[in-house]
Amino acid sequence: MEVSYVNRRERYVNWTIMGLSIIGWMLTFYSVLQIDGVEGDLMTLLLLTLFLLLTELYPIPVWKGITTLSFPLIYTIVLLYGVWMGVLTMVAVSLGINLLKRRKKQIVWFNPGQLAIALVVTHILTEWILTATGWSLSDGVGYFYLHLCLFTFIFYLINNLLIDFVLWIRPQPYAWEDWKQKSIQETIIVLISVCYLFIMFALGSQNRGVVDVFSYLFFFSPLVAASVISAVISRQHREKRRLKALVSLTKELNRTLPSENWTAAVERRIDEFIQTDATLFLIKEEGHSWKVAIQTGGILDGVEQVFQEDWLENVDESLRYTTKKQIPLDLSSYLYSSIRSVMITPLRVEDETVGILLVGSEQNQIYHTTDIQFLSTLANQLAVIIKTRMLFSEREKRILLEERNRLAREIHDGIAQTLAGAVMNLESSKRVNEGEERTSLVNESILKLRGSLGEVRESIYALRPSPTEKFGVEEAIKAKGEDISRDYGIDVQMKLMGDRSDLPPHIQQNVYEIMSEAMQNAGKHAQASVLQVTFRYCKGHLIARVKDDGKGFRLYEALLKANTDAHYGILNMNELAEQIDASLKINSSERFGTVILLVVPISK
Repeated sequence: MEVSYVNRRERYVNWTIMGLSIIGWMLTFYSVLQIDGVEGDLMTLLLLTLFLLLTELYPIPVWKGITTLSFPLIYTIVLLYGVWMGVLTMVAVSLGINLLKRRKKQIVWFNPGQLAIALVVTHILTEWILTATGWSLSDGVGYFYLHLCLFTFIFYLINNLLIDFVLWIRPQPYAWEDWKQKSIQETIIVLISVCYLFIMFALGSQNRGVVDVFSYLFFFSPLVAASVISAVISRQHREKRRLKALVSLTKELNRTLPSENWTAAVERRIDEFIQTDATLFLIKEEGHSWKVAIQTGGILDGVEQVFQEDWLENVDESLRYTTKKQIPLDLSSYLYSSIRSVMITPLRVEDETVGILLVGSEQNQIYHTTDIQFLSTLANQLAVIIKTRMLFSEREKRILLEERNRLAREIHDGIAQTLAGAVMNLESSKRVNEGEERTSLVNESILKLRGSLGEVRESIYALRPSPTEKFGVEEAIKAKGEDISRDYGIDVQMKLMGDRSDLPPHIQQNVYEIMSEAMQNAGKHAQASVLQVTFRYCKGHLIARVKDDGKGFRLYEALLKANTDAHYGILNMNELAEQIDASLKINSSERFGTVILLVVPISK
């Protein structure tokens, strides 16, 4: 993302927040001028304000933010003491909560101002609609029910429009799915608030006596208790989800370890572990350079340059910066100005830093001890994954080097020696006068050269990629079946069942070789007319079966023959199955055909 674009969008956000904050606080100061005193029971106002404070102190997590059950209290204050007292009370509580939680200054001023705007606009629109439609207090309880529905709907609409507009103009993307999830959860809160206030109106219309401070105490206590309990339960569920997500991610990483896009699982699930508006995952490559594996949210391109120095080499624990001023200047220049809190966790294995995991948030002091513990646990898992992939890479390089050395030895001991002998024969033929001896030497050289040409062709064929690498195991076996059908005149029937799973290359290769050998044997020896090949993907297993209607054989005799006559087909199939921890079963009897069953574990 271009720096100019990010800076431009951040300026838009800052101007919007500043403008809304100014308007909101102007309305707040205006509300102070409109209040001459408390017209009503002061104790009831203090009680409702205390309850409002408690509901704001124990919010319920929603999407990447929070919401509260405070609207019934706000509406009751507006109903009893007027909209200006409602604005003043709500702004005072919101300001106190923001200061208590030490949020950034921009949020401290914006949240109360935005709520003041929403409440005043809601009041104006509600009164205008009711007046335009001819409703008044003389209409009795129906007026209050209609007033409640209109007021609630307009307040949540205005309040969410203001927040959504700010989120939309930010440089960070605001996806449709995120908006939908947030709106659904907010709607549930609205419905709870309306139902609660409906009950209040229903009870108040029954004339059961004087409505005093104790009436409101008993009526709103369950709401406050529900808010506190819901907040506590939500936190516990969040910790439970984080533990579950950690286990799920560990399994997924183990399954996708051989693939190149294994970091996609981390990118998808990082939000389940920790609240983040910026994520960076760096992996150390050869030459001590950093490769960006994940870069999302409020992070600019080129941030890996910050970590080229060795300032993390001797850091064993996470670094936490709780405010904007604490973030190092060289790192802060690659972060959006809205990022206030940052946590950096080095991925270390055997006193070596193999990666870096960074998360950032737009809120001050949001990361706590539990967040550090979860992120450290995830970092340890990622460090093991990176080290394992390094070992895989070194093993592949070693295998490649060994293969090169083997080819070099074969060329030196085989083709090179043959060519040298042929050259010597041809040179000797030039010194021989007799025609027969010269012809003999030339013919011998031709035979050697033809043999060397055959060896070269075999080497080239061996170096070609296997069919499973080119097409995948299913297509490779399907192509083999077509060859068997063409060469032996057998009706080969292929069936694929279950949800296909991505298998590691070595498993695909061994499965193909086993199935290919089984199909080749059926075509060559079974005298079958139909050959059925079945692939069934189950949970944690692949079941492959080759069944023919041929003459069959005695397995014991076949094994004895394999040991004495160098028929290695069945033994080779067993060895290939053992290499991938698979189970190979062969059922055959004379005149009843043969069934070869291969069960391959794929959960790892």
